[in-house]
Amino acid sequence: MRKGETLYSLSRRYDVPLRTLVAANGLKSPYTLAVGQRLSVPSARVHTVAKGETGYSISRRYGVTVSALMQENQIRPPYTLAIGQTLRLPGGAGGGVTTASVNPTVVTSTPNRGRSVPRATPPPRSSSGFDWPVSGKLASRYGPKQDGLHNDGINIIARQGTPVKASDAGVVVYASNALQGYGNLLLVKHSGGWITAYAHNERLLVRQGQQVTKGQVIARVGNTGGVSEPQLHFEIRKGRQALDPLRYLQRMSAAASP
Repeated sequence: MRKGETLYSLSRRYDVPLRTLVAANGLKSPYTLAVGQRLSVPSARVHTVAKGETGYSISRRYGVTVSALMQENQIRPPYTLAIGQTLRLPGGAGGGVTTASVNPTVVTSTPNRGRSVPRATPPPRSSSGFDWPVSGKLASRYGPKQDGLHNDGINIIARQGTPVKASDAGVVVYASNALQGYGNLLLVKHSGGWITAYAHNERLLVRQGQQVTKGQVIARVGNTGGVSEPQLHFEIRKGRQALDPLRYLQRMSAAASP
């Protein structure tokens, strides 16, 4: 820090959002700085919109919410994007870290968001295909939604604490609440490049790296993340591509919405 500098002037100099500086350095209000203090300055990150991308898919890629991404770029609903458009990524999207002049005795680091995935070989899938992970009312289907959003899966309303079952045999490759908006989230990898996702859970009953069997209880329905009513957000993916779960689920155990 130089004499007369403030967080605002640093954010302008390094083209980094003010809230990103605050979060990266664990600063508390009123954000008093000292001459010679060292600050970690996350590098500004941008994304260039490609064909077929939406605000929702971009936000998922970087682990931020759609609202945070659009607010960062001053884009209003219906959040229309153009191919080739450059978007600034908000704080929390990850990226490298540079260092501004600060106290040399202070060591800074980038927080671990808990996204490492173990190299594990999932067991063979069952011949009967994917099963419904929970019984309940189908509240939201796969596909485009209002305000330019897109549901990459389905949402099933169920009672708080209802058992969530593994849709097929696999290996847990993610078990955390670090991904903004999804609360307690599980990702299960299946053979053949398939992945199922289970979000908004009250509790996670398995850990990363654990092998699970089809029908095993792996979590409990909750309302963590960006929802207010107990429900399960469920996705089926082939590689990085999200698919409509209703095309792949074998047994209808949830009541379809109108």
